[in-house]
Amino acid sequence: MEPANSLSRALGLLRRAGVRITGGNLERLSLTLPDSTVREVMIHTGPAARIRGKASGVLVISERLPKGAAEAARSGIYDLISAEPELVIIAGQTLLEAATEKPVQRRRNAWGRWAVMRALILARGPMKQRQLAEAAAISQPAVNKHLKTLGPAVLQVSDGWLAADRGELIRQWLDVYPASNGASTYWYGLSSPLDQARTAALYAAERDAHPLISGSAAADIYAPWALPGKFRIYLKSVVDFTDAGFVPSSPEEATMTVTVPEDRTLWADPAGERADLLDSTGLPLADPLTVMGDVLAQGGPDSEEAARVLGGWIEAGRPASRL
Repeated sequence: MEPANSLSRALGLLRRAGVRITGGNLERLSLTLPDSTVREVMIHTGPAARIRGKASGVLVISERLPKGAAEAARSGIYDLISAEPELVIIAGQTLLEAATEKPVQRRRNAWGRWAVMRALILARGPMKQRQLAEAAAISQPAVNKHLKTLGPAVLQVSDGWLAADRGELIRQWLDVYPASNGASTYWYGLSSPLDQARTAALYAAERDAHPLISGSAAADIYAPWALPGKFRIYLKSVVDFTDAGFVPSSPEEATMTVTVPEDRTLWADPAGERADLLDSTGLPLADPLTVMGDVLAQGGPDSEEAARVLGGWIEAGRPASRL
């Protein structure tokens, strides 16, 4: 299993503590405590020592328990989640104390550069630097800088830039893109993966969470090869899927992984066709390159072959699909 980042682990610890996450994003969460109390908190992932005075409504998330932090949380100065040792203290109440886990290392990510690569891979024709800047949510000078690092895999023509060797650019992207990161929760459903994906997407859309379906459920629509298994749904804000018929699960047993990603460029429109990335029943899809990466990360007996088929379809310029 891939190690979750600190916020993903924090969400898992909250669930184990009997706390429901009923809304929010990477900065704020709405929590329903075991006694049904609703608590709105602002997430703080920096050193707890930087918090001065009473900070009710602040949730400190830490990989390792800072000195004096548990005492401060129990006295109600702030709320606290620690991964090592496992500890959840909300509103002065200790809701979970458990065994330790290894801390997770953070990395800095170049979302803009990787979005430029993704846009060039998926483009059906040349893209101007202005279009690439819009797709990557970065400045045109930054785009120019990134283009210079891609070498012979990209080519400048009269109408803009394009992938000179789309297959090589795909391989480069797979080598460097570390996944979308962010916060993940894990859910189990009984219906088929595609039915689960449609139920989850509709439920999330009704809550303005802007869902994007990825993993094997999306791969089966873009370039059918293997029956879909587990899948991922990207959201712009946290959604509790309990009332949609799902139950919280472990990562190993989950049929659906829900991720609020750090990489917000997933909602960009690199090829000018975001509105078309829907199946016949309106299922919103992540772009096919992101789907390919998630299929590989998902694992399973057919994942590599399914990713190879999808990669070949992307490399060929996406000549046909069910869309």
